[in-house]
Amino acid sequence: MISPDIEQRQTASLFAREQFRMTRLQVYNWGTFSGLHDVPISERGFLFVGRSGAGKSTLLDAFSALLTPPRWIDFNAAAREADRSGRDRNLVTYIRGAWAEQKDGESGEIATRYLRAGTTWSALALTYQNALGQSVVLVQVFWLRGNANGSADVKRHYLVMERAFDLRELEDFGQSNFDIRKLKQSFPEAFARDEFRPYCERFCRLLGIESEMALRLLHKTQSAKNLGDLNTFLRDFMLDKPETFEVADRLVSEFGELNAAHQAVVTAREQVQTLAPAREQHQRRDSLMLQRNGLDELRLGVDGYRETRRIELLKEHVASLGVQANGSEGEVGRRQSTLDNHAAILRDLERQHREAGGDQIEQWEAEKSGLEGQRTDRLRKRSQAEDACKKLGWSLPDSPQAFAELLGNARQEVENWEQRSNDSRAEQFRLDREKKDAETAFSQALKEVQALQRQPSNIPADMLEMRRDIAAAIGISESALPFVGELVEVKPDEAEWQGAIERVLHGFALSLLVDERQYSALANHINTTHLGQRLVYYRTGRPETWQAKPIGGNSLVLKLNVKEGAYADWLQAELRQRFDYACVDSIQSFRSADRAITREGQVKHSKTRHEKDDRRSVGDRRNWVLGFDNREKLGLFQAQAQELADTISRLGGEIDKLSDQDKNRATRAMQCQTLVNLQWQEIDVLPLLDRISTIERQIREAREGNTTLLQISEQIGEQKKLVEDADKELRQATRAHDSILDQIKTSTQKLESLLQDASIVPLTPHQVSGLDERFAKQSDAVRLDNLDKVTTSVERALNAEIEEVNRGIGACEKEIEARFADFKRQWPMDAGDMDTSLASAPDFFAKLVRLETDGLPAYEQRFFELLQNQSHQNLAALSTYLNDARKAILERMDLVNDSLGQVPFNQSANQRTYLHIDASDRQLVDVKEFKQEIQQALSHAWTEDREFAEARFLALRRLVDRLASQDPEQKRWRETVLDVRQHVEFIGREIDESGVEVEIYRSGAGKSGGQRQKLATTCLAAALRYQLGGNDHGVPMYAPVVLDEAFDKADNEFTALAMNIFTNFGFQMVVATPLKSVMTLEPFIGGACFVDISDRRVSGVLLIEYDGDRQRLKLPEHAREEAGVEAS
Repeated sequence: MISPDIEQRQTASLFAREQFRMTRLQVYNWGTFSGLHDVPISERGFLFVGRSGAGKSTLLDAFSALLTPPRWIDFNAAAREADRSGRDRNLVTYIRGAWAEQKDGESGEIATRYLRAGTTWSALALTYQNALGQSVVLVQVFWLRGNANGSADVKRHYLVMERAFDLRELEDFGQSNFDIRKLKQSFPEAFARDEFRPYCERFCRLLGIESEMALRLLHKTQSAKNLGDLNTFLRDFMLDKPETFEVADRLVSEFGELNAAHQAVVTAREQVQTLAPAREQHQRRDSLMLQRNGLDELRLGVDGYRETRRIELLKEHVASLGVQANGSEGEVGRRQSTLDNHAAILRDLERQHREAGGDQIEQWEAEKSGLEGQRTDRLRKRSQAEDACKKLGWSLPDSPQAFAELLGNARQEVENWEQRSNDSRAEQFRLDREKKDAETAFSQALKEVQALQRQPSNIPADMLEMRRDIAAAIGISESALPFVGELVEVKPDEAEWQGAIERVLHGFALSLLVDERQYSALANHINTTHLGQRLVYYRTGRPETWQAKPIGGNSLVLKLNVKEGAYADWLQAELRQRFDYACVDSIQSFRSADRAITREGQVKHSKTRHEKDDRRSVGDRRNWVLGFDNREKLGLFQAQAQELADTISRLGGEIDKLSDQDKNRATRAMQCQTLVNLQWQEIDVLPLLDRISTIERQIREAREGNTTLLQISEQIGEQKKLVEDADKELRQATRAHDSILDQIKTSTQKLESLLQDASIVPLTPHQVSGLDERFAKQSDAVRLDNLDKVTTSVERALNAEIEEVNRGIGACEKEIEARFADFKRQWPMDAGDMDTSLASAPDFFAKLVRLETDGLPAYEQRFFELLQNQSHQNLAALSTYLNDARKAILERMDLVNDSLGQVPFNQSANQRTYLHIDASDRQLVDVKEFKQEIQQALSHAWTEDREFAEARFLALRRLVDRLASQDPEQKRWRETVLDVRQHVEFIGREIDESGVEVEIYRSGAGKSGGQRQKLATTCLAAALRYQLGGNDHGVPMYAPVVLDEAFDKADNEFTALAMNIFTNFGFQMVVATPLKSVMTLEPFIGGACFVDISDRRVSGVLLIEYDGDRQRLKLPEHAREEAGVEAS
């Protein structure tokens, strides 16, 4: 163990005049320290001694509040690490003085109890001094208004004084309602701010704290319980966060511009790729349209070409026919000569035949020829006579007398036929008229049957149809317009009077009744409508005020039943008023009554007017119209209809029978007329046959008796045959020649007509050559007889070709418009107000040209420049930082090793050793691959060859995507590859004064707890020494190091060792410790105070005297014994 005296002397030599050390801490209303508490702090070091919970950490948190950026502060971290059940502390709990948490009896909620309610304020002041007499005082004031308890409610102000200062000077601030303006006026020399950063920068500059890392290290040191292994400690506390993170962030940030430039290139390319095919299709469309125009021109010239070819073919045909005509004319002359020669020989033979006795034979033959003609005519007429007789059932007589009788019978039958035909036609006309009358009556009866079946009414069908039309027109049902006859019937026991009553009531029964509601509509409709028949209707809504008169017992009215309903009363009154007729049994009673009827149907309307209408029988029920139902009338009309149907059928049969008889008689009359037109001599053939036979015998006998005549006759026969053949051949030749002449005439006329036809338009050279080629390709050679057929074939092929071209044009236009639609859908802003129709093609193609000539090259140039100048610069910088990281870390470690080399690590009587930190590359796979990816992305980066730009960009984008990813695994990878501190492993080497290696420490593994603590503490001291800078004396400008119960679980040997290490590095140690560690720590300090608490809520400070000579606190013996017991 190192002697405290020696260590203290060494420490004294490390003091420097410029070094700032804490000299005083003041707190006002801070936690359980209510009011003002003033703690002088020895420049040699200081202890805050007290039991757990007394308030030691509360005072040390005052240091944190004064020195540490608010975002880092972790109040009472040491205490909470030791006891996780402890209450979290914050500015509010310190300002309010939170001292307990109690459960509310009523609500059951846990509530914090405060010492200071309502508006309150707190203040802290920490004084630093150096040997040059300079003072720096850090002051902070806090306040809360009302009952506000939120962190955001805390108001805070920061001051830095460069003179001695006492918190009592702030008394006016607390009494002036926290007026900051007055505060600043009260301390014009103070550096006053309401933000921590400028305040921090100010005191760091004054106190020689060179970096934010130093503040962080001081804060973490204050609450350090376990410094971790060597690697973690050195990476977190010795090395700054590498610039690779900043460069990577800049790379990711600036990559957005490059990505946008690349996207512009991609977009421009896609736009070109979208529109270029449209332009190609448009060019193809133009080509197809030219092709179609040429084909249309050919099609327009087809008719003219056909007629032109027809003219040419006709000219050739006429010329050919002329040659044929010359030949046929010669053939006619040759055959005429042949015929003339044969005819001359025949005439000579006939002359010889006559001279040899052939005149008589010629006469016989001439007679025979005439008789044979007569024979043929008589045989024809005889056949007609035989046929007529056969059809008449007669036989053709063989004698003139019998034939004459036959002709008489035939004439008589013809005459009889004429008379019977007239009679039959008259009878048929009569029967046909009866049939038509029956058919008319049948139609009417059928109509009545249908009407009677449709509804139970005896009213005639035409009247019912008229009512149906009226009801439909005014929009009511037919039952709302009853006929009187439908509401009145003759009582069954008075049926014998029904016929007579029907005659009296017939007209009234065919009247319609209409109530008041429908009266207006009915009257208007009937007034404007042609009904086609007579109609009477009665308005029943307003009954007449007739006085009812008595009626006789035989009154017609009493023989009637009136149907119950809305019209019954009106109808009863009307019948009594108008139809009180006496029904009388004798004519005497009829004559004496005023109005009366008889069963026979005679009616007396008044004393003077009488009537009897026998156009129909009084008992003919078919004309009756009264009654509630029509079953009886329906039966009558059905029977009538059946009777009429039978009559129609019978009359039709009789008419057909008469017609058939007429046809038979007419046929016989025609055959009889044939016979009447013949005479016996016209059918008698026997005399002619006998005479012809006689002549043939005479000719045969004459020829057989004259050999010379027979030979001449044979020669004449042969010569006639030659003449006939020659004549036949002449006629054939003549016909052929005439035919050729006719063809020449016809063709010449056609040719002249075509030559004069003004509608034949001259053809263009294109039409001539094109149609020549197409006609020549036809399978059949062009001739006059197939010219139209070939033309049709050519025209059909042209139409098919044009249709195919049109389909091609349509496909091109569809593709063009589809491309335009794609462009407008993908880039509506670029498309602007251009529509997707073909009419917009010039605008789209102008845009395409601009893209090809200006847009795409410009975008590519911008992309290439950014890729070269910006992103690759960042990437190159990242690569450089990564590659230089080891060198930078080694340089940093050299500085740390310089600090470590100034203070022994282990020291004994025989040996003094020092700690040296080495760094070795960890050879991480992720880092190696990352560097390779960077090199790949940088390949060809500084060349002008743009061929590799896309590949470099894609490689770069893959890197950027991984660096920017928020995926936890990717974020871990990002930390691994960018944090160069992670790329090396730190090894501690213990060496003696001669440089011989004594021990190796690799992250403290395999070593005892004391060795690891010593190693970490030594590194911590070196880190603080390094981070807090130095001066010409090699000590830090900022000396205070605050430790909160850092050694509560360490043994005395390590505690002394750690304090010695810090002291040797030139630090002022300010330590909060329990009583047990006091005796171990007291040689390394110059003062102490005792922190205590009463009633768990009132903390206080009691200064303890320090014996500088004996380097120990002046504690009562019982306290020292108590500390010794706790330590053991």
